[in-house]
Amino acid sequence: MRDYDEYHEILDLWELGYSKRRISLLTGIPRATVTDCIQRYGSLKGLEENQERAFKSQPYKVLQRITDTHDMQIQQAYAYLLGIYLGDGSISRNRKIFRLRVTLDEKYPHIIESCVRAIQTLLPDNEIGVIHKRGCVDVSCYHKFWPILLPQHGAGRKHKREIKLEDWQQAIIETYPLELFRGLYHSDGSRFSNIVNDKDYPRYQFTNTSEDICCLFCETCDRLELHWTLKQRRSPAGGSITDIFISNRKDVDFLDRLIGPKQ
Repeated sequence: MRDYDEYHEILDLWELGYSKRRISLLTGIPRATVTDCIQRYGSLKGLEENQERAFKSQPYKVLQRITDTHDMQIQQAYAYLLGIYLGDGSISRNRKIFRLRVTLDEKYPHIIESCVRAIQTLLPDNEIGVIHKRGCVDVSCYHKFWPILLPQHGAGRKHKREIKLEDWQQAIIETYPLELFRGLYHSDGSRFSNIVNDKDYPRYQFTNTSEDICCLFCETCDRLELHWTLKQRRSPAGGSITDIFISNRKDVDFLDRLIGPKQ
C-alpha cells in the first residue's frame, strides 16, 4: 500500500534528476509504482494540488481493500492467487493496461474454477476470460494495476529473477498459509502413491526451478507444521530442478482433508 509520503519521496527524487529505476532502488518501491506516480502527478506541485486524489487513488483503494485485515474472504483469495500466479501466471502489458494470464491444465476444471473465483473476488467489476486451447486453459483478466497487486512481475522467467514479497503480502500469507499452499500446489504440485513392498504410501510433491519460490513453499509448510524433504536434480535445459516431498502420514491425511488430489 502506498501513501502520500511515499508519493512525495518519489517526486522529490524525480525532481532532483534521479531516474525511475534509481528511485525504485533507493526507495524499495516497485518501478511500476514509481512510473505510475510520476505519470499521475508529474511534480511535487502536482501532488500538492491533488492531495485528495493521491489519498484516494485507484491503486491505493484496491490495495486497501486487499490489505483490510477484516475481509477474510478477499485475503484468502489473494493468498491463493499469489500462489497460483507464482507457478503458472504471467503479466503482460497492452498499451496502458496489463493482462494477468494463468495457464492451467484442462484436466482440472475445479482448479480453473478456483482461479476464476479468486480473481473475481479481488476484482468483482472486471471481466474474467477463460480461453480453451489444446490441453490447457488460459484464465485472464485485464487490470491497470496488476504490477502493483502482484509486484513479483518482471522481465524474464521467474527462476531467473529474485522473487521477494512486499511486507503487506507477507502479512497476508502468514495469516492464510493454507491458501498460499493451495495455490502453489494447484500450479506446481501433485499427489501420488509411492508403492513399497506392495504397500501404498501416498505423498504430496511440489516441483519448481526457482530457489525463492521453493523457499517460500518450504516456509509455508513450516507455518502449517508439515514435514518436508527436498531433493534436487539436473534440468535437461541446464540448471537444477527442486522436488519437495511431504510424506508423513499425518501430514498427508491433513492435506487430504483440507485440499486433496487435483480435480
